[in-house]
Amino acid sequence: MQSGAAIEVQPIIRTGSSVFREKFNRVPFLVEHSLGHHPLFAIPHLVEVAQRILDSGNPDKFVVTDFRSAAVGSRLSAMPGNAKIAAAIERLADSGSWLKLTRAQDADPAFGRLLEQILAELEELTGVPLSREITWATLTIFLSSPGIVTPFHMDHEANFLFQIEGEKDVCLFDPRDRELVPEEDVEIFYRGNPEAARFDEALQDHGVVYHIAPGLAVHHPPLAPHWVHNGDNVSVSASIGFCLRDLDRRAKVYQANLVLRQLGLSPVPPGRSAVRDWAKSAAVGLISARRPKDREELLFSGVNRLKAPVKLAARLRRAG
Repeated sequence: MQSGAAIEVQPIIRTGSSVFREKFNRVPFLVEHSLGHHPLFAIPHLVEVAQRILDSGNPDKFVVTDFRSAAVGSRLSAMPGNAKIAAAIERLADSGSWLKLTRAQDADPAFGRLLEQILAELEELTGVPLSREITWATLTIFLSSPGIVTPFHMDHEANFLFQIEGEKDVCLFDPRDRELVPEEDVEIFYRGNPEAARFDEALQDHGVVYHIAPGLAVHHPPLAPHWVHNGDNVSVSASIGFCLRDLDRRAKVYQANLVLRQLGLSPVPPGRSAVRDWAKSAAVGLISARRPKDREELLFSGVNRLKAPVKLAARLRRAG
């Protein structure tokens, strides 16, 4: 190689842009990628990363939960916790565990570079200026024992779940399905209750099951309810999740609507009136953190300050 020659970076995402431009953040879809069996996600390396997370004084970023009794309709908070030690990763084959390493990019710069590359590729594929619109992003690693179920829930972020090792089924539902998740439950979700979406087995046929194996990813649109059933294997997945300015504004509309509903009104859902949406988002934005230090402050600092909503009542009544 000649001195000073540029090193070619191979693309990670192998699915064409037409799919992304048609479906991104609207409906789920499968994506082909090159991260299957990638050495960065080898178990010995993940043990090191988990230990770094614990040593950094952020134990909440390494969660180990016993999911042996979990079912699709279970509540995540009802699952018992295991000891939060990195060695738990090495017992996955028989421990019935679900592990989550949040913001792996903070513990290993290699994951940071990987996150940056994927986001840059997504920006080109979607045509959305993500580098300008993203307000928070993370690479989260999920490890799970054979056969366990991650219960039904939804997330605020746009997400791509990359399967690295093992196989699993991911059942995704339309984020606009208000028979499955009523407006009131979305409002409660944005009050800070991650379990606001409740599974109704009678509506299971509203979902679509995507089978992912190494080399496949599935896109989760924001607020798309879903459950996950791991195969007969240890699974390693990488979640690329990110908040966007328009999603954060919509969250504030839901938070304002929650207050309006508590005041006895029947607020108009987001997307029906641009003027009302702007007024509601601006009202909650006035009391939100100016420079949020993490995802929780970004999403919930405003609504958490609405302990006595009287001062906002008049403004929100006009918006509703």
